[in-house]
Parts: sequence; structure tokens; C-alpha cells
Amino acid sequence: MNGRSRNHSFRPHLWLIRLIGVIVPRRLRADWRQEWEAELRFREEMLAEWDRLDWRNKLDVLGRSLGAFRDALLLQPRRLEDEMFQDIRYGARMALKHKGFTVVAALSLALGIGANTAIFSLIDAVLLKTLPVERPEQLYFIHNVGARRSNGGAPPYPCFEIFRDRNQSFTGLAAFSGFGQRMRIDGQFEQVSGQIVSGNFFSLLGINAALGRTFGPADDTAPGKGGPDGLLAVISYNYWTNRFGRDPSVIGKVLRLNDDPVTIIGVAPRRFYGLVPGSNPDIWLPMMTAGAERLASKETWWLDAVGRVKTGAPVEQARAELDTIFQSYMDGTGINAEARREAFNRIDLRPAGRGLNELRRQFSQPLQALMAIVALTLLIACANVANLLLARSTARRKEFAVRLALGASRLRLLRQLLTESLLLVTLGGLLGLLFARWGSAFLVSFFNTGRGRIFVNLPLDYRVLSFTAAVALLTGLIFGLAPALQATRIELNSALKDSAGAGARARSRFGKGVVVAQVALSLLLLVGAGLFVRTLRNLKTIDAGFSAEGVLTMSVNPPDGAYEGERLIGLWKDMLARVERLPGVRSACLTTLSPLGRADRGVGIDVAGFSPVSDRDKSIRLNQISPGYFQTFGVPIAQGKSFTDAENGTAPRVALLNEAAARFYFGDRSPLGAQVRIPRGEQPSPPYEIVGVVKDARNRNLREADARTIYMPITQARDRLGRLTLAVRAEGKPTELTGAISNELRAIDPDIFLTNIVTLNEQVDQSLLQERLVATLSLFFGLLALSLACLGLYGVMSYDVARRTREIGVRMALGASAQRVVGLVMRQTLLWVAFGVVIGLGSTLATTRWVESLLFGLKPNDPLTIGAAALTLLAVAAVAGYLPARRAARVDPLAALRHD
Repeated sequence: MNGRSRNHSFRPHLWLIRLIGVIVPRRLRADWRQEWEAELRFREEMLAEWDRLDWRNKLDVLGRSLGAFRDALLLQPRRLEDEMFQDIRYGARMALKHKGFTVVAALSLALGIGANTAIFSLIDAVLLKTLPVERPEQLYFIHNVGARRSNGGAPPYPCFEIFRDRNQSFTGLAAFSGFGQRMRIDGQFEQVSGQIVSGNFFSLLGINAALGRTFGPADDTAPGKGGPDGLLAVISYNYWTNRFGRDPSVIGKVLRLNDDPVTIIGVAPRRFYGLVPGSNPDIWLPMMTAGAERLASKETWWLDAVGRVKTGAPVEQARAELDTIFQSYMDGTGINAEARREAFNRIDLRPAGRGLNELRRQFSQPLQALMAIVALTLLIACANVANLLLARSTARRKEFAVRLALGASRLRLLRQLLTESLLLVTLGGLLGLLFARWGSAFLVSFFNTGRGRIFVNLPLDYRVLSFTAAVALLTGLIFGLAPALQATRIELNSALKDSAGAGARARSRFGKGVVVAQVALSLLLLVGAGLFVRTLRNLKTIDAGFSAEGVLTMSVNPPDGAYEGERLIGLWKDMLARVERLPGVRSACLTTLSPLGRADRGVGIDVAGFSPVSDRDKSIRLNQISPGYFQTFGVPIAQGKSFTDAENGTAPRVALLNEAAARFYFGDRSPLGAQVRIPRGEQPSPPYEIVGVVKDARNRNLREADARTIYMPITQARDRLGRLTLAVRAEGKPTELTGAISNELRAIDPDIFLTNIVTLNEQVDQSLLQERLVATLSLFFGLLALSLACLGLYGVMSYDVARRTREIGVRMALGASAQRVVGLVMRQTLLWVAFGVVIGLGSTLATTRWVESLLFGLKPNDPLTIGAAALTLLAVAAVAGYLPARRAARVDPLAALRHD
């Protein structure tokens, strides 16, 4: 066989030799050279003689080649691992050597990462997290939907029973409804909140008791027959912990509800709080606790329902099945076609895996805005750290040049710098978790205060920790990659001669670009903070129609069944008279509805001379009050007169309207002396004479104008007044009257129970929870972003002044004054800041419209807010730039000329 043919003959181990050359880096091959050069020469000799080798020698050559390939595969990861540990150790030494840099950079990152983690934990709890129930994706809420509005709940209980018994698409349906009751525990009345639920509620959700047992269908029986001791109850884990100290003997404990015994049979799991995010029920009671009359009512819409769709069953088929039953049920209610179309049109199924969405609907957009704010703050912090890293890498140019000259690759150097950045961000992430815990505790306390407190649980679970790790990794790449790439672009000759001119200029250009971006982002955050703060101020200073200062309110609950008819009216009069005589009380009143009290009561009204177009025109809000209501709440009388003590059960019936109702029903005519009736079923309604008109007061919330409202005296009340709100206007601090009022009322009857004791100012603050949260956090992060941007500006300009020390010295040697040098540096500073402001104005005008629905009383592109934010940024930036400028003006020309 000739040489040409031998060169093209089959060489089965040639690919092994080439593959070793590919997978083993050049430097490692050099390290191995002495060890494996002899092996390569041997294989080449064997390759030349391959055709003449016998089968034993061929097997030997193949075995040795495979062994070399195996060694290459095993040795490279081991060497890479060793190099990684070397990088980490070297990065740790650098961090300890430059402690000031490490502390500043880590704290900047920790603030940004911690803020993002805290806000994400809130978003996760409110918007993202599914309920801790079995297969939540199969659960659907049953909602009644109208053409104009959704009632947000299920049809009456008789309709629910038909749904439960006749459906074919669900494995089960359960009903529930919230309640607040006083219960006698260990001989003392206590206020508890909870839910009444159908017997299959827990089993449908797949919830097992942490202690004892939950309800079963057999427990959902009529009151007094739930067990040998009366009603049964399941308490929440939180209530078991706080009220009973996790005492296992709580199982079998008997409480009393309206003198009926209630036996605790179980404790719910730790993380189960029902199907309403933000609620924190103490207790669950059987559905029959609602009472036979309420359960049998075909026109009382008071409960919610949830169903589990069968595996594989189409959701639309399940909805259509329930809707068919619903339409048949509604045909027998007597509700007219117009009302059915507007409010009771059809059944809709909505996913229930994340619970009822009232909390999500209220806080979805504010939380998204806050997440954007903290993300921008983190970007500004990253920009600052990137500038710091680039400054440090510029100082290390000679070190990098030496390492490259000794054979290190740019990729190897880049990996070292990224390792140092990741070590820095790891430290920032760990500190960020600490800040996140503090931030989460602040958010929990922010929500869990006031009368309408919202319960949120913000644990640092695996989801939050995963988010933090992802943010930290992404942050490390963002702020570490650009400086590392810039640092590895070194011209060896100039770097080894310690000539930093080119690198310094590149660092200066990069730093100024980063400062421009920081200024633009800071302006956006400052404008957002200004808009949210001004929105909160507008709502707090709006004329709400009532005066909140010095008013204390509380719910008064007489013993059930102890007071009826005239005896109940006498109790209210005696109670009011006693409170009005207390020192420090300017006025007092009793009412069914108080401003911002979260309760509501609607009725239908017939007005003489008014022809309604639809049933909605007959709808009006009813408030039943004592004579001192308007004086106590500071609501002015616009026309006519207020109520007096002369209005009693035998006197002619009178009423007042608010201005919204007077305008709607009477237009420009005076309503004084007009007759109105409020029908009640088929019973004839007595007429009420309108004796006055009062100013509108924003009773539902401060954003919406007052609805049409009619006021009646409690002595001529249409409803049974078993519970009223007592309001007191005090001369000093209203909370100081709490003890005296409680003593006076319990002197009448020791079983009178007071709940929801809160000042009207606190109710105003609670109604503005969303606005206060956004304004507080946006202002904090706006100021933090401003501080970081100015710190970055100060660092860049200080570095620029140090770089131009020789130039400044030449200028001063040639006659430039200190003021001229200051002006030179300041012009450059303000030029870059102005450039950032211009870019920031463009982004601000483009993005603020997204938060328009969160604003009140101003437009998203409000010129005053934008102008004030821009001027604030320019002023603070001017101070940050003036400090390096003043240092430049103090340069000694002789020393500067000797500066390299």
C-alpha cells in the first residue's frame, strides 16, 4: 500500500486526538505538555504504522486514546472548579480590602433588592398566590350578573339548594357568608368575626382540621340541633393561637351565641383563612345559624357560593346548566323584567383559585405601580454600583494589563470581574432579605390597622426567595457586565506604562451616560411621587360635607331579645341623654349609617309628582338618625329644619333629603312640604313629609359624590333598630371619652356590648389606605432615587475633576480665576443633568397616563408637579456638582502641573 493510500486509510482514533484538542483549553494543554507529548508521539507513530499492526496492538492504541479522552473530560471540570474557587477567594479578598466600596455598593443593592422583594411578597399574596386548597383550578364562584351591574354574589339560598341538588357538572357546591357577632366566652362578651358555611364547605375544598374535625353534611342542621350541646363551630388557627394559646383542650369548649350553646369541634389549618383574601375569620358556624326566615327568603341576596367542576367537564356547559336553573327560579320570584335585566340577568362562573377578587380589584393597579417604582429604584442603584465598579476597574488597569501580558485570556479576566460582581450582589441580596423582612412587617402593619383592617400574611417562602435570587442574579449581570467588558478592553502598552488617559476618558463617558439615565429615571419617580402625594392631599382637603375632627364613633349592641318596641326606643333615649351629660361632650347622636362607616341601606321611594323612568330612579339610601346627627357630624342644613325630640311614634312622620335627592326628584322646585312613601312589600306605606334639605356628604368614600339619601328619625324608624352607631363630638381628644361612655352605657345594662370604637379621622385614613400606601412608598423611593442619582453625579464629577487636574492647573496658571473654574465644572454638570431632565420629561409624559385612574383632582401630566420635580432635581444636582467644582477651584497650579 503506497503512502498516498495510507494517508487516506481509516484512522479510528484520529477523532479522539482532535476532540481532546477542542475540549481542552490551550493553557491547560500547555500545563500537560510534558506529560502527554510523549503519548502523542507514540500515537502518531502507531498511526503511521496502523495498517501493519496486528489486532492486539490496534486495541492497545485505541484503549490508550480512549484513556486520554477520558482524562481530558475529567480534568477540565476539575480545573475549572479550582479556578472558580480561586476567583471567589480573590474576589472576597478584594471586597475586604476595599471595605468602604463594598459597604456602599452592598447597601445600595440591598435597598433596591429588599424593596423589590417586599413589594413582590405583597403582590404575590394579593394578586398571584392560589388558595391553599385541593386542586384550586377546578373551583369556580357562582355569580349573579346583571346588564348594568354584578351583585358579586350567588342567588338566594333556596336557589342555591336547587343548584346543589340538580346540577350534573359539579362534584359539589358550597355556600358561605361573612358575619360579625358577639359571643360570650368564659362569661365575658367578645366580638368575633367569621363565616357561616354549608356542611360540605371544608370537604369540598379538601381542608382537613389541624386539631379535631371540620363540619360534615350531618352537622348542617337547624339551630339548636347541631349536636348534643347545640351549634357546632370550627375556629381558625390564628384565633386558636391568639385567644386560646393553642390549648388542645379547646376541643369541646362551649361558647354562647345569643344564649345558644356553641361547641368547638375543630381548628382549621394554619394557612387557611377561607376564600376571601384579606379576611381573617375567627370562627366558622353551620349555615343554619342564619335562621330559618333568612334561609327561606327567595328575594334576599346575601351569600356567596363556590363549586368544583368535574374533571373534564366544560366550564361553559356547567355555567349554562346553572343559568337554566336560575332563569326558571327567577320566573317564580315576581321580580319585573327590567330589574331582572339590570341586576339579575344571568349566572356567571369565575375562577376561584385565588379567592374572591375584591382585594385584587382594589389594589391591583396600585401594586403594579409600586412594583414599577421599586424596579426603577433598583436600576438606579445598579447604575451607581456600575459606576463604582468602573472607577475601581480603571484604577486596576495596570493589574489587568499585567495579567493579560502573562497569558490570561480576556474571557478569564471577564469571568473574574463577574465573579466579584456576583459576590457583591450576593451580599446585597442577603442584606436585602433583612430589609425585605422589615418592609414586609411595615406593609403588614400598614394594612392591619384601623376599623376596616385587611389581613395579609407575607412570609419569606420559596416563591419570594426564588424571586429574590432571580433579581439578585439579574442585577449582578446588569451592573457587572458593562464595567467588566469596559475594563477588559485594555491597550497593553499604555496600561503597562501607567498611562490612564484612554481608559479614564472611556470611564468618564460611560459614567456620564449612566448619570444621564439616573437623572431621567429619578425625574420620572419624583413626578410620580408628586402626583400621588398631591392626590392624597386633595382627598384629605376635599370638602366631604362633614367635619371629622373630634368625632368618636362606636357600635352599640343591646342584649338580643331583651329590648323590643317602645322599650328599645326608651333605651336609645336614655343612652343618648347619659352620654350628652358627660363632661367634654359637645354633642352626640345615634345613627344606622355613619360617614365612611362601610355599611349601606337602600330602599325604594315613591315621590308625589315624580314619574320614574326605571326602578333605579326609585332607589335611595336610607339613614335613620337621632336629632343631633347633623350637629355631631358637622353636616350643614341647606333648607328647612332638622329633627327635634318632638318627632316620636305618634307624631306626624317627617324626613329630610340630601341635595342630590332634592335635585333629582324636584329639580328647581323646593321639596319642603312634599310627601314621599317608602313601600315595604305589599303593606301600605305611611307618608313622610319633607321638612328639610341637608348638604351632600361623601358617605361611601371620598372620591365619589354622595348618593341620593333620605333621613328619618329613629323614633319613626322603618327598620328594627337592634344595633346603632353612637357618635360623639368631643371638646378635646375624643378617645379620652371611651372609658366614661362605656361606664355610662353599662350602668344602664351590663350586657350592652361596644364594638368598632374608632375616631372619624381614623375612618378617613382607613378609607384612604390605597392612596396613603402609594403616596408614602412612592415618596420614599422617589427621594431615595434622587439621593442615589446625586451620589452618582457627585462621584462622576469628582472623578472627572481628578482626571483633569493637570488641565485645570494649566488654566489657572494662565490666569483663570477660581470662579471661572467653578463655572466651567458647573456648566458641564448642569449640561448633563439638563440632558437627563429632557429625556426624563419625555418618558414622564409618555408613562404617567398609565396611573391616571389612581389620581384625584389633577391630570397625569400636571405642569406644576412636573415643573416642581424638575426644579428639585436640578437644585439638588447643582449642589452635588458644586462640591467637586469647589474642590477644582482650590487646586494648586504648581502641584497640578506636576500631576500625571
